[in-house]
Amino acid sequence: MAVRATMANLITKVRSLINDPSGGGEVWGDQDIQDQLDRTRFDIRYEQLTAGPTILNAASTNNQAGIIWADYYSRYQWWEDDVVLQGVNTSTSAAWVVLTPAASENFYGHWQFETSVFTTGTVPGQYPPVFATGKSFDVYMAAANLLEMWAAKYALAFDFTADGQSFHRSQLIPNLTKLACTYRMQARVVTAFPLRMDLATPTGGHVEHVPLLGNNDTINQE
Repeated sequence: MAVRATMANLITKVRSLINDPSGGGEVWGDQDIQDQLDRTRFDIRYEQLTAGPTILNAASTNNQAGIIWADYYSRYQWWEDDVVLQGVNTSTSAAWVVLTPAASENFYGHWQFETSVFTTGTVPGQYPPVFATGKSFDVYMAAANLLEMWAAKYALAFDFTADGQSFHRSQLIPNLTKLACTYRMQARVVTAFPLRMDLATPTGGHVEHVPLLGNNDTINQE
């Protein structure tokens, strides 16, 4: 897939992790980095975000304690910039409309529908529930993969001495792989759920768990 404009911030982040800035002379192209990010991609459909309400007693709440629904959080990080938020329009009560947050922190899975809520917040804000649909990535795993591929480029490198000077190109391999190992320890933990085929079928017919909206509706591309 061609490089997506909505991946620019994530690609820049991975470049900073592997110390391969763009602008000429870089080791990896944007397509290479996006391909490695896509290997770690979670396609997320309608995750119900966790609301972080603010309780406030101020002039905007008629000097009574009121709840402002301004902050929403995802269980995932490192979202692509094409993430879509949906919910109920507070003004019209129309359901499943696309919502536009006042501020977005896609790297950390945090969206705000009001900023400076403790000073200028207005009740009620954006009522829950709010659902997120988009793509989340593991920048540390992608960086580790790229570093190991970078080390492979020097698999045939050799040390040499010339004019009384010693050059140790072989040091590049352990240095790159050591950094890759560090990033793998920071990578996202993935849980596997075993399927037991040796258990008897429950009485009453076939039973299958069907996830509902906001209940682990995540497609893992690994």
